[in-house]
Amino acid sequence: MAEPSSDPRDQESARRANPLEVARKTWGAWLRLSPFFRSSRLAIVVLAGLSLVAGLVESGLIALIATVAASLATGSRDVQADLGPIALDAPLPTVLTVGVAMAVVRGCLSILLAYIPARVGAQAMADLRRKLFDAFVGAAWEIKASERDGQFQSLMNAHISIVSQAIITLGNGVSIFVTFVTLVVSAFLLNLPAAVALAVASLLLFAGLRPLARRLRDQARKLSAENIEYSKGVQEVVLMAEETQVFGASPTYRETFYRLVDRVRAPLLRSRFLAEAVPALFQSVALLLLVLALIVISLMDVGNLASLGAVVLILIRALSFGQQVQSVATSMDEKIPFMERLADALGQYSGHPQQDGDQDLPPVRRLSLVSVDFAYPTGPQVLHDVTFTVERGETIGIAGPSGSGKSSVVQILLRLRDPSDGALLVNDVDARSFRRDQWQRRIAYVPQTAQLVWGTVADNIRFYRPELTDAQIVDAARKANLHDEVMSWPEGYDTVVGQRAAAVSGGQRQRICLARALAGDPEVLILDEATSALDVRSENLVHQSLEALKGRITLFMVSHRISALATCDRVMVIENGRLQAFAPPADLAATNTFYRDITRVPGV
Repeated sequence: MAEPSSDPRDQESARRANPLEVARKTWGAWLRLSPFFRSSRLAIVVLAGLSLVAGLVESGLIALIATVAASLATGSRDVQADLGPIALDAPLPTVLTVGVAMAVVRGCLSILLAYIPARVGAQAMADLRRKLFDAFVGAAWEIKASERDGQFQSLMNAHISIVSQAIITLGNGVSIFVTFVTLVVSAFLLNLPAAVALAVASLLLFAGLRPLARRLRDQARKLSAENIEYSKGVQEVVLMAEETQVFGASPTYRETFYRLVDRVRAPLLRSRFLAEAVPALFQSVALLLLVLALIVISLMDVGNLASLGAVVLILIRALSFGQQVQSVATSMDEKIPFMERLADALGQYSGHPQQDGDQDLPPVRRLSLVSVDFAYPTGPQVLHDVTFTVERGETIGIAGPSGSGKSSVVQILLRLRDPSDGALLVNDVDARSFRRDQWQRRIAYVPQTAQLVWGTVADNIRFYRPELTDAQIVDAARKANLHDEVMSWPEGYDTVVGQRAAAVSGGQRQRICLARALAGDPEVLILDEATSALDVRSENLVHQSLEALKGRITLFMVSHRISALATCDRVMVIENGRLQAFAPPADLAATNTFYRDITRVPGV
């Protein structure tokens, strides 16, 4: 006896071959994906009801057309026929009038059946984008920081667009399936043998094409994954545009991007081919089965030719809807991987929310780190037993070699990350006890790289805080030594700036970000290498701004420049994740080797 294969692909095929396993997976997928359709359920019920009516009207109209055709063939001006449970006996003009009315009703129903899925899909796209945005904004920083550039953009654009299309497809599928069933039931009522023959053939055909549909879903899953990687690559192209302009786009650089393109091309080709081939194959084989069914029926004793003609017409029409049902199933197979990835992202963001407290934040008189250890989720420990206390109004420098843990201290002070052990204390109370929205208003931050939104100078300083008045915007610009320069521009505070706008220099961009931080009148301000990339004049202007703030707010400055550190009340030196020294600059120059070394470096 052959032993079971250890190849994972063989085991996967065996699992797929098990109908119970397929049903279990299908049900599990539906439970995960059903939230996408929650707001659409009433519309889907309405669709089903309208589709039932449309199917009945269409079946009746087809039967009426077949009966009228039979009467015209015999030259009769009266229409007489047994259409299943209905015995028809009426003048030809009356029947034709009824037929016209039924055709008009069917047309109106078709318009409704097209509008409802389109409306549901558009609303679903808007709802999903809001939901994903809220989940991302509310997620913990470690979740956002772990993502590569471009992933969220791909989810927000391509994946949600495809999910919206899936909801439209589902709505259309419900309509098509109900109409298909209605036509088949009508055919059963008109002529049972013919209807049974086609129904059995259609079920066998649908089941026979499922392996191709599963193959399509596999390729769609690969396409979803490669689209994410491609979006990340495109984002990197945009971010590195200046560097590649300077260094040039080397053949290696181009080939790296071309590989991303090619990795999308292969699953796209296969999924698109299968998406088109499966419905076309269904139609061709279905027509063949219809011919075979008619051969079987011809060997049977069928006396009512009018009803037989109606059944044939209904079944041909049903085959068209059957093909559309197959197309819907194929399309959903193609879109489910994108839906699953979106569901994963929503679960990841929603399952890791920002930690929040329930106490009001009092005036910040004292900030302390007590026995703080910290390690990133997939990395080594970067902080070891860090303890210090800073009083209100102090200006504190943070210095140390690259990779020593300075940025980790900053992220803990900002409550972007929580210590692995130990605590951040405010007035000797764990900072996690306080409401995050109050913390965000009272603790401000200026990053090393100035990030501007596309908008005016005033928009960038206000930064989506509508409660800030124009007077506060101007006052913040004055504190940042920016106001006079802004007023010298033709558009003043209405000057449009952005990430790639040429209206402002690097130093001006940094001072816009400083003004943004100061506009909310914070109690604590943290600067992370905010002057490292500035020219001497811009750096001096920022230092003048900070000097004016000394004693009024608690100020932390991460810097390797002695010109900045020398202005601090105290400087902490961090090496290898440990707080090696914390003293006034003059004391450190005499007692700490690292600080003494940087004072001797020319130009620092």
